[in-house]
Amino acid sequence: MSAPTPPTGPHRMTDFFALEAGEYLERLDGALAGGATTPPPVDEMLKLARALRGSALMANKALIARAAAGLEALVRAVRENRLTWDPQTQQVAVRAVDDLKILIRAVLTWTDADTVKAEALSGELERLAGAPRMSGANPKIDVPSLDAGARAFVAREGAAIASALDRASQALRANPIAHDPLQQVTKALQPLRGLAALNDLPPLPDVLEGIERVIAELERSAASAGVDELFQSAAGAIASAAREVAEQGRPDPEGATFKAFAAKLVAFLGSKESEPGVVPIASLYFEDAGPHVVKKGTPAPRPATLGRLELVSHGEHLRQAADSLERAPSATQRELRAHTLAGTFRALMNAGGGTLAAGVSEFAEAARDAVRDGAAVREAAAFSAELRRAGDVLTRSSTEEEGLLASELSAVTGKIRSLAGGPAAAVPVVPIEALAPAVPPVVPAPAPPPPPVAVAEDIIEETPDLVGSWAQYERLTAGDLGPASLDVFIAGATAVAPPPPRAVAPPAPAPTPAAKPAPAPAPPEPQVVDIRTLLYRGEAARRRAAELRAHARNVSGEELRALVEEVCDLVDLATDPV
Repeated sequence: MSAPTPPTGPHRMTDFFALEAGEYLERLDGALAGGATTPPPVDEMLKLARALRGSALMANKALIARAAAGLEALVRAVRENRLTWDPQTQQVAVRAVDDLKILIRAVLTWTDADTVKAEALSGELERLAGAPRMSGANPKIDVPSLDAGARAFVAREGAAIASALDRASQALRANPIAHDPLQQVTKALQPLRGLAALNDLPPLPDVLEGIERVIAELERSAASAGVDELFQSAAGAIASAAREVAEQGRPDPEGATFKAFAAKLVAFLGSKESEPGVVPIASLYFEDAGPHVVKKGTPAPRPATLGRLELVSHGEHLRQAADSLERAPSATQRELRAHTLAGTFRALMNAGGGTLAAGVSEFAEAARDAVRDGAAVREAAAFSAELRRAGDVLTRSSTEEEGLLASELSAVTGKIRSLAGGPAAAVPVVPIEALAPAVPPVVPAPAPPPPPVAVAEDIIEETPDLVGSWAQYERLTAGDLGPASLDVFIAGATAVAPPPPRAVAPPAPAPTPAAKPAPAPAPPEPQVVDIRTLLYRGEAARRRAAELRAHARNVSGEELRALVEEVCDLVDLATDPV
């Protein structure tokens, strides 16, 4: 089958989808021409229905994709003998193909009646095939698990990608500026990226796209810290997803390894977005007479202005990105998909000159800030709606006037800025004196009361009798000594207790005045020790030599030379008698 030539114009993707889908339906119509008595070529019909569903998803035609998924479920039920191929089933299949042809012809002039017709067709096919019924304008299509061959392919290629990522992580840890490991990872990604059913296995597409985004950033700018850990985390996520596909038929979008990789990827992309811009080298000099710049270099070329066709292409991409954000089955995938739009926003910020180009740059800057601040994930539905509106504006840029489109795009930009709360309100200027702290009034301290005047008649002489003792007790307790305590008294008495009494001999007769006390005995003189008795000899010298021998195994240089000399001396001492 030769692929149809894609048309040009603002709706070229929709036109191409209509041509491609029409050819799939014609081939399905031919496969059903055998009637109810002849078994249909179910494998060929299953392949065509799956291709029709994928083409509809790529063209953002969710209702047609749902109807194609219903036809695919019907054919699969016939192949698995869950549904009998009889005249009624054959009639439903023929009518489904005819209704899909009518819907395909109406894609450019879609109405509410077409929506009702598509939902009715999907519901009938799902009921007949026994598939769960889906509802909504943007349904989440439940795709059956892969067959054994596809599972084995995903497991094999996933293991190869994980191995390449692990080797790249080790190589980047040793040499952060190496590029050969990045090329090996890109080569390992290609087989799995070409799998038609990859989009039905979230989060595998998001992980692979995140890895490609990291490689593109590393090739565009200098090496960054932590890339080796990011690749190691990606290897774990890929290996876990491939293992789950082999065992269960589909990976877990909320797996722990995927969340860990998503956190590292968002941090990496955020650091790249927050890198400072290029500043003139002349602004880095001191403000003096110089010399500063002695020879000017060649200025960097200005980015080329995006043409109308490029803007149309970006508009279609924005509409697909909006649908992708809405269809994300988990918050982690939604955050990843939002951050992968940074490349599109960067290209739109350099749209060139002109009224519309200036509006496109402002929109891209506002959308990038919304992604960076998290508003695109917190308000995913509103952000997706504004992305879709911006995509509609850009797809009309080849046929409508720039001023009108710039006005519509300015409204979209305002809505996106409002998602994050908009720019901060201006703070009014206040006098600097108003910022000084309030000084409390100084209150003079109250004057101390005058000391009590002693009265002559109150003074009691501290005599040795009971009255004088009481007067002394009153004087001592007048200070801050605290209340009387027997425990404190006993503790103090114990601390200053006198030594125990010694035995006293009977009193001797009083010495004569000429008698003198006997002199104290002189301390004993220290004994002289022969120094030779302190040396190692005999068995002690041999034990010391064994210790030094064990210690010599762990030293070198001057320390080893000193140990050798000491061992030689010990050999002589060991031969001497003890």
